Amino acid sequence: MIEISLNARKELETFFLSQEKQPIRLYLAPGEQSSRLEFILDSPTEGDEVIAVQDFVFCINAELLKKCGGIHIDVTDDTFIAAPRIPFPKRSACSGTSCGTCGSSCKK
Repeated sequence: MIEISLNARKELETFFLSQEKQPIRLYLAPGEQSSRLEFILDSPTEGDEVIAVQDFVFCINAELLKKCGGIHIDVTDDTFIAAPRIPFPKRSACSGTSCGTCGSSCKK
C-alpha cells in the first residue's frame, strides 16, 4: 500500500544517518487547492496502520489510508512528495468556510 521510489529511499537513508530511525507519520494537511499528504516523525497511535517498507516504518490513520487507495513516495527538487493513488478532491473557490491558507476570508 505504500511504495517508495529509489530516490526517496536514498534521501530517507541520508536523513537517518545522523539520528536513530523513527516511525514516519503520513497525515492530511489542508492546501489552497486541495489537501495533501505531509510527513512528520511520530509514534503510531490507536487507529493507525503501521507499514514497514524497505527498512522504514510508516504510520497513517487507517481511514485515511483507505481513502488514499495506497501511496507512492518520491523526491522532487529535494522535497518529499506523497501521492495518493486516489487523488484528493479539488476545493472550489470560497466554499463558504475560512481555511486560512489563501490569505483571504471566504467565510459567509
